[in-house]
Amino acid sequence: MIKILHIITRLDIGGSATNTIETVARLDKKKYQASLISGKTSDPDGSIIEILKNYNLDFVYMNELQREINPWLDLLAFIKLCNKIKKGNYDIVHTHSSKAGILGRWAAKLAGVKHIVHTPHGHVFHSYFSRFLTAIFLLLENFTAKITDKIITLTIKGKLEHIKYGIAKPSKFVQIYSGVDFSSISINNDLSQNIKNELKIGHDAIVFGTVTRLEPIKGNDFLIEAMPEVIKVIPNAYLVIVGDGSEKEDLFDLSAALNVHNNIRFVGSKHNKYDFINMFDIFVLSSLNEGMGRAILEAMYCKKPVIASDTGGIP
Repeated sequence: MIKILHIITRLDIGGSATNTIETVARLDKKKYQASLISGKTSDPDGSIIEILKNYNLDFVYMNELQREINPWLDLLAFIKLCNKIKKGNYDIVHTHSSKAGILGRWAAKLAGVKHIVHTPHGHVFHSYFSRFLTAIFLLLENFTAKITDKIITLTIKGKLEHIKYGIAKPSKFVQIYSGVDFSSISINNDLSQNIKNELKIGHDAIVFGTVTRLEPIKGNDFLIEAMPEVIKVIPNAYLVIVGDGSEKEDLFDLSAALNVHNNIRFVGSKHNKYDFINMFDIFVLSSLNEGMGRAILEAMYCKKPVIASDTGGIP
């Protein structure tokens, strides 16, 4: 039995968390014994940790591991990871995302793990931080890649971008697409119509919609700023934003300032996102940086045309 420990910075609703959980849950249990460690979520109410219960996974929540840079908590997280890995006697440590990727890989190296794998789920080399912090992350990623056996990217573009930034030599990268389990998707046309009615959107309206996090990197302000021009051409156009995050109030204020608030619906995080996607006429994604754009695949499965940023793993 091969023992594998997966480590991710946080399990907020999103593609990286979903991909990680699916990867752990769908390993052949006759061959692999998999465990998962996750750090602090930015929004406990928007966390998908509850979904883990459906998979009966060996899961550990580590509060000290968090996305924000905090030298004291980062040191505590590193020590706890070292102890966990040493006690677990793992054959493979597979890290996910930047913070867990740095701390987890070095903890695995210190613990003497033979095989170290990392999936960045995109990267933070532009549009996330200042030039100074970005340069530090590039140095850390390059240095840490030297102790990493394989780096898994979700797309060919992701692989090429990592190579362009000099993270590692091409032979160290493996490209594996992030799968979507369409068999679990249930679409209720009547429910989608009911949602439209509840949002007070007319039957003849053209609905642009997105499923996203309300964070700066997702570029939702661009969608809102575009609405005055869209409404000039399509007076009955609406924008429905499914998701939550730190920019929620700012985006509310922006829609009011542009006088398009009557044509925009903020609905928060929803577990029945496919019913919302099915209600959209056009799916839009305005991310400044994106690992793969899992939501695009989900929208395409729902037979929706897609307008998206040309960035990261898109298209």
